Amino acid sequence: MRLASTTIYFAAAVLVLSTSAAASVVINEMELNPPEGGAEWVELYNSGNDSADISGWTATITDNGWVGKFPPVPAGTIIPPKGFFVLNGSPSWNHENGGFATLYTASGEKMDETATREDTLGNDFTYGRHPDGHDTNTDGDWGLGYATKGKPNVR
Repeated sequence: MRLASTTIYFAAAVLVLSTSAAASVVINEMELNPPEGGAEWVELYNSGNDSADISGWTATITDNGWVGKFPPVPAGTIIPPKGFFVLNGSPSWNHENGGFATLYTASGEKMDETATREDTLGNDFTYGRHPDGHDTNTDGDWGLGYATKGKPNVR
């Protein structure tokens, strides 16, 4: 019986660690109006000091009544501390030139959501957090700059 209770405590500890690490994952950059032929994308960033398992997570871009849903993150996907992961949308998505992004866990819990942004340029400029992962829930967290998909944001 002792082995069973040890296993339960271990499983609970792993769940707590992975949940707290996952809480450090935020939307870090988003492409809302890519150049001709490109696709929208959302970059995730793990600002924590522990790896985060984001298996099954998904995101959306919402623009007025239109919603673009990203495919779920493949099983076994881990973002290392200070690491990045990019969700790619579809080139066929057709909406206005803006919107906001929302990040969900595999169980559907909302983890992060950006403010609505407008991008009428249709170029390689994106909205990103400065510095990476900076999250005070204010507009000052974000800036428009050259796309750095999967890499640290620069101003």
